[in-house]
Amino acid sequence: MVEFLEEVLATHRVLLSIIVLSLIAAVIIMKYWDRVKFWWTCTWYSFPVIGKIAKLSKDITSVDEKGWFSSETTLCSDFHRYYDRFDKDPEHYDRCKSYLSKVDELGRKPFPMFMWIVVFALVILEALGFAYVLAGFTIPGASEALQQYGAFGIALIISIILVGFTHWTGHEVYKNSVLKKIRTYYSNDRRDNKKNLEPDSRIKLESNNLDDEDRNYSQLLNRVSTNATVTQTWIISIVTAIFVIVIAIGATYVRGQVLEKQLTEEKSMTQTNVYEQSLPTSLIQSQQNADSKAFDEAQDSDRKGGWATFIVLAVLFVFIQLLGILFGFKWGFVGKESLIAFEDSSDFRTKQDFINYFKREKDNIVKIAEQKLKLLQQKMYQKGNIVSTSSKEMDMLKSTDYRTFKEYVKNEARENFSFHSDMEKVKENGYKKEIEVNNKNNILCSSCNAILPENTKFCNSCGTEVQKEKIHNCSNCNTILEENSKFCPSCGQKIIKKEFVPTCPECKTTYEKGVKFCPKDGQLLELV
Repeated sequence: MVEFLEEVLATHRVLLSIIVLSLIAAVIIMKYWDRVKFWWTCTWYSFPVIGKIAKLSKDITSVDEKGWFSSETTLCSDFHRYYDRFDKDPEHYDRCKSYLSKVDELGRKPFPMFMWIVVFALVILEALGFAYVLAGFTIPGASEALQQYGAFGIALIISIILVGFTHWTGHEVYKNSVLKKIRTYYSNDRRDNKKNLEPDSRIKLESNNLDDEDRNYSQLLNRVSTNATVTQTWIISIVTAIFVIVIAIGATYVRGQVLEKQLTEEKSMTQTNVYEQSLPTSLIQSQQNADSKAFDEAQDSDRKGGWATFIVLAVLFVFIQLLGILFGFKWGFVGKESLIAFEDSSDFRTKQDFINYFKREKDNIVKIAEQKLKLLQQKMYQKGNIVSTSSKEMDMLKSTDYRTFKEYVKNEARENFSFHSDMEKVKENGYKKEIEVNNKNNILCSSCNAILPENTKFCNSCGTEVQKEKIHNCSNCNTILEENSKFCPSCGQKIIKKEFVPTCPECKTTYEKGVKFCPKDGQLLELV
């Protein structure tokens, strides 16, 4: 195998160098993908003739409802994506730390860069080992060089698949350990009124504080993707185990067949008669038997040593796969937004460092975006002087002071705030209407204010015995009130209860309670 590796390294040095450098470049690009995208956006905008500024500057007629040219809006929108990534308030740092703490990942890290290099080095070594095994069996009848290329290509594919599956298996094992922890915490909760294991879909990084009062297993569950039964799954682990075992046994078998082939060829080459024919036949036969026995013993030793080596290689192969599983278990996150929380908070010693860093990044993006926007506006103005256009458009092309990237950012912030405020109002009004329509006959728990069905005897939330007091809404702010409330606790409005009196539907005359028919026209009275 050493000779094979030396031959591969000597004949395919350039190919191997290209593969290794490509893998390293891929890892670096993956690590700094956001910065690579931003660099490419800036570069693409700056290209002469075919760049995006050159393309956008040709449109000097399209204007949106805000009084901006569509070209300006497009440019600002492209750069605002990167600005928004760093537009974090100081409280975001606390939310990130709290999110990681609740999902019990405050100390875990993503897969390190140097470990990716180690993994890819193991991939190359595995591929070379497989190529040695597969050489001569991949493309029967082809030249030796072509067989080596085919063997190395197939071996590289197998190794990459193994790396992916082992890493995925390690992640699955870690996730199952988290689900087991949730189940354990849940079973240890001895409260009779504990909630079912159901995740709260509202919990996100920005709304991290909604479950501050919940139990630790609920906080964990709210941040982990799981199935409906919150149970462990081992599908990837089983598939990986089968794949690894098949490859280990198959590679060992092929190595054994190659060894037997070599031993057979050696034996056939030594069966030529090399003794003097003048010697007695008995002496020649005796010598041949002795030589044959020595050769067989040597081959038997080679066979045993070869198979022992192959078994060690198989064990080493399995160990490397277990190492890949361990890497997947040790690094990475299962929280839905844990990686974002880690990236936004991990590199800062204090909260002030966090604030300073994001401010620098935002200022840098604003500076570059303003430069690109000014260049676009200059080219649009030059285009307007060449092409005949209306005086209104020329005035817009001249006056660009209010159309800056900073102003665009402010407009976007105002629109987002208005949108979210409207959505909250819609949700709040919808909730109040739902309570008003559906809960007319419901009652209110005097201890925890939970809304309960009319015939409930004990509160489902706190276990308090329920008093039979119906609830209604404040006419001013729709706050839910008990039946005997005199003032609204939210707006302070005095609660005036409307008394229903017997009224004639025909003549509208009102009477005292107990009267059922109108003495004037005999109509059945109604309570109005």
